Amino acid sequence: MSKIDELYKLYDDIGNCHICPRMDREKSVRMVQAVNSKSDVFIISQSLAANQLRRSGVNFFEVSGKLGNTGGSLERFLNKFDRTVYPHREVRMLNGVVIPKCRHSYLSVYNTEIAQCYPGKKETGHGDRRPEGDEIQRCIEQEFLIREIKLIRPKLLLLMGKSSRDSFFKYILNIPCPDSLSNHISEIVQAERIPQFQLDNGSVYALPIQHASGANPRFRSMLDNGKIIELIREVLK
Repeated sequence: MSKIDELYKLYDDIGNCHICPRMDREKSVRMVQAVNSKSDVFIISQSLAANQLRRSGVNFFEVSGKLGNTGGSLERFLNKFDRTVYPHREVRMLNGVVIPKCRHSYLSVYNTEIAQCYPGKKETGHGDRRPEGDEIQRCIEQEFLIREIKLIRPKLLLLMGKSSRDSFFKYILNIPCPDSLSNHISEIVQAERIPQFQLDNGSVYALPIQHASGANPRFRSMLDNGKIIELIREVLK
């Protein structure tokens, strides 16, 4: 089976998984056409957002073709080392809206989630609910994430946000990590080396990053940290 065929099968499996009763059942199957199977940067987020991939089938983009807020913030970070959230080719969604291809000098990144469903709103109605530990564990046990990593074979994983970082270290690497995400990032910068880990399909660099929320001042600070960009560029040479 070709890599593209395996991606179709994987995305169908993800779309048909509804084993967590509290998770929202609505989720569009990811469009393989929008995915660069040769991406060298692989971003791992916490869970599906309400109105992007879940409804459009394209990571970071809404059904209107608009880039979501998190995607817009992340784009500014990625552009600093010639990467982008825009697809590597023009993509026409099912509603006819076209998402333009990325600039020729940029490479598209791959993005996925620790929890491959939308958790729904908090009980207060304000903000999205964070996936529970048992929901994350069930999703990891379906091996969606490890299948994606094996298929894409990236050089660098970007673990976006504390929940993504904590879950990856606990369930995939099976090793502890510092309690503070900010301290963890600072330790890596001070060591001047992005750590490398051995997975089933070989070794991969893994860098925790702040969540690309416009409301997150730590992410804005990270944008101005030239040392992080230097370390990333060194890994991707």
